[in-house]
Amino acid sequence: MAQTLVIQSYRTRDVAAWIRTCLRSVQAWAEAAGYRYEFVDDRLFDYAPAWVRQRCVDQLLPVTDVARMRLLRERRAQGWQRVIWIEADVLVFAPERFNLDGETPYALCQELWLRVNAAQQIETEEKVNNAVMLLTQGQPMLDFWIFAVEEILSVHAPHEIGPLTASTHFFTELAAIMPLRVLRNVGLLSPPLVRDLAQGGGALTREWARRFGHPIAAANLCASLQDKPSAGAVVGAAEMERAVEVLLQSRGAVFGPGGDVLARQA
Repeated sequence: MAQTLVIQSYRTRDVAAWIRTCLRSVQAWAEAAGYRYEFVDDRLFDYAPAWVRQRCVDQLLPVTDVARMRLLRERRAQGWQRVIWIEADVLVFAPERFNLDGETPYALCQELWLRVNAAQQIETEEKVNNAVMLLTQGQPMLDFWIFAVEEILSVHAPHEIGPLTASTHFFTELAAIMPLRVLRNVGLLSPPLVRDLAQGGGALTREWARRFGHPIAAANLCASLQDKPSAGAVVGAAEMERAVEVLLQSRGAVFGPGGDVLARQA
C-alpha cells in the first residue's frame, strides 16, 4: 500500500518516554504495512488559519483539529490515494492485527468513554472521535468536516470553545443525525482505565472491553488528560508509562478472554 501516507505530529522537546514509545509503535506498524510515514513537528499549527488560532486563544486541541484536517487535505491533493492521521498518544500494541486495509472511503474512531462516579459505579457513553482519521480520494467528507468545524468555531466566542469542540463533540453530534464510518479496533482509554492497566489490568479493564464489544489492537491513552482529574481518576506519567508496558506485554490479553484468544492466534 505504497499509496497510503500515515501522518503524526508532536513537539520535539520535552517528550515523555511513553509518548516516544507510542510514536515508535505507529512508525514501525506503518513501515511494516508498506505505508509511507511522515512526522510533522509544531509546524502543524501553521496549517490552521490565523483567525482559528486567535479565536481558540489557549485551547490548542481545536487548533490541531483544524490543522490536521487541512494537512490531510493538502497531502491528498498531492496525489496520495489514502491518508491516515494517528494521534501521538495512540499506541499500536498488536501491529499484526491493526489492519486498516479495508474498502471504507473514510473512517473515524468508535469511542466508549468510561467514568467512575462518586458512588464508585461504572458509567459508559458511546462517542465518535478523531484520534485516527482515514480519508481516501474521491469522497467529500473531509471538505465537509473542515467547512463545518470552521463554521462552528467562527460563531462561538473564545470562552465558549472547549478542547473537544472541533473533535469529539462535533463528530458525536454529527453521528446522531447521520451514519458515520468508524474503526472498531482502536480503543480510547480514560484515566480510570489507564490506572487499572498500570496496575496490571483488572475488572474495570475487562468490563470496558465487554461493553465495547470489539477486540482492539491500538489504544488512545489521552495525553491531554495526564495529571488532570477526569472520569474519576488522576493519572501521572509513571502510570501512563506502566499502562503502555502492560499493553505491549499482553498484546491484548489484558482485556479478557477475547484478548487471550487473539494473542494466541497472532
